[in-house]
Amino acid sequence: MKLNKIISALLTAAVACSSALTFSIPVSAAPGISTSKTYTWEYTAVKLKPQNSSDKIYYTTDGKDPTTKSKLYTKALGFRSATVLKAAEFDKNGNLVGKIRTIDVKRKCPTPKFLVSDRLDGTAKVEITDLEPGMTIHFTTNGKDPTEKSTVLDGAYLVVKKDKTIKAIAVKDGWITSDVAVISPLDQITEDSYSDYVKQALKLTNAERKKAGLPEVKLSQKLCDAAYIRAGELMSNYDNGHTRTNGTRWTTALADQGYIHRIAAENYLRIPNSGVDPERAMELWMSSEIHRENILREGVEDVGFGFVQDGIYCYWIQLFGKLM
Repeated sequence: MKLNKIISALLTAAVACSSALTFSIPVSAAPGISTSKTYTWEYTAVKLKPQNSSDKIYYTTDGKDPTTKSKLYTKALGFRSATVLKAAEFDKNGNLVGKIRTIDVKRKCPTPKFLVSDRLDGTAKVEITDLEPGMTIHFTTNGKDPTEKSTVLDGAYLVVKKDKTIKAIAVKDGWITSDVAVISPLDQITEDSYSDYVKQALKLTNAERKKAGLPEVKLSQKLCDAAYIRAGELMSNYDNGHTRTNGTRWTTALADQGYIHRIAAENYLRIPNSGVDPERAMELWMSSEIHRENILREGVEDVGFGFVQDGIYCYWIQLFGKLM
């Protein structure tokens, strides 16, 4: 009986004291800093946002944990290379809020861009432009999205049937793979196509040669491909003239296309705000003694034409040659 009274008294005392006891209940960590990333051609932008608007964010890029003596975040951060970013949120008293956030910042490959032209044989030439050094292009023509195991672009361009749909991605070690780029050459080639202008330029060239009693020249696909490349180089730096952007002579463009010449000549010009106008190009070349000499050069058998536009000028290249 006495024992029961003692136990009862102890239980009553425990209940009476329960209001003074504190229990620690595990809770999940605070959400902390939120992040967002934007990828551009030149850099990766990282935006940080604190959990509480009155708090401040400090960050490091040297692998060390940030403190209130680290760099203060005030605006979006731009990174041109892979970086490990550490960020921490602190309240007005300098206390850490939530956890230190570690962000693996990577660059993202830009989505491939295409430059399309039709060829004399009815196929399409598709060039990939604006590639970052070290990037490779993987592509498909069967309608499936490309992966890093897909065919690698070997060279500066593809030659495909016009009804093919090309899908391509850009890949680079340590970078995020680009979005998939999709193009159908038929959608890019206008009614007044590359081959139509080339044939018109050929007709005008041979008309001048006929007047001079010279044999006609025939179109060479290799010279047309070389001329197309040279026209693009002119657009990049017109002042280079007959020197290529890589510092070599213009004749190396022929060799790059497998045209090994015995005789070769090049005419170039740019015409402001003219669109693609073969007649105007021939008129200007024939009014220049040195260019006229190339058009009326004896011994040449082949010719190729290339042109590109940048919205201000149309850049023309005319190549003559005779194979070894």
